[in-house]
Amino acid sequence: MTTHLYCILPDETAGALQPNLSGLDGAPVRELRVQGMVAWVSDVEREVPVSFEGVRAEEAFASVRAHDAVVEAALDTGSTPVPARFGQRFASDDACRGALVKQGMLLESLVSTVQGMVEMTLILTPSTRRMLRDLEPVLPDLIESETTGMGKAYLNALRAREAVTGTVRRAMDGLARKLLEATKALVRDTKVHEQATRLPLRTLSQLIARGRVDEYQRTVNAVESGREFRFLVIGPRAPYSFCSLGGGGGMHGMKLAD
Repeated sequence: MTTHLYCILPDETAGALQPNLSGLDGAPVRELRVQGMVAWVSDVEREVPVSFEGVRAEEAFASVRAHDAVVEAALDTGSTPVPARFGQRFASDDACRGALVKQGMLLESLVSTVQGMVEMTLILTPSTRRMLRDLEPVLPDLIESETTGMGKAYLNALRAREAVTGTVRRAMDGLARKLLEATKALVRDTKVHEQATRLPLRTLSQLIARGRVDEYQRTVNAVESGREFRFLVIGPRAPYSFCSLGGGGGMHGMKLAD
């Protein structure tokens, strides 16, 4: 067995763990007391996947969803958890406790800083109308592939798509600036995520007070995106994007173990 870490909460939340809450592989979640803090953990067999390497996608995603469900259950206690990055697994409770104690004041400060806060995420994308218009120059290369050669057509299309994607990204900057300007009075911090796909996306995560979620929603919904772009609002959720320990990551949750 190993100890899987989900999140950290302030010490006053001890006893707030919901009865029968289960995590990875259906294992019961339990509390681990650590110097003025409470860690939510579970016992997990070593073969249960905690990474995407050599694992079927559906298995990996099921584990990620189970991890996130526990973190969101912690958020439902009324306190704000510091979520651990998925895959933070330790040989034993003592090893987990030792890793947390090692971070000491940094971790206690982070737990204190996020109390009363939640994360809201804005995902900006071009509309289908915009994408079709900008991809129009690429279509002739694909249509003529039988006469010019599939390889050449593909390379030409790829180069054109890259040029188009750059144009779309630059155009999205304007909408991003409008949203940032509209929400600046409500936001404590903002993180811009690196694009993980070839699609033109812009992802902004913002840390706001729990009590201002409705106001935030109204504010962003009042921003005009136009016909060529759109944005999706996700949240409130645990502050995965704001959990860096001394500059050691934190865009996807607190990182302790390799």
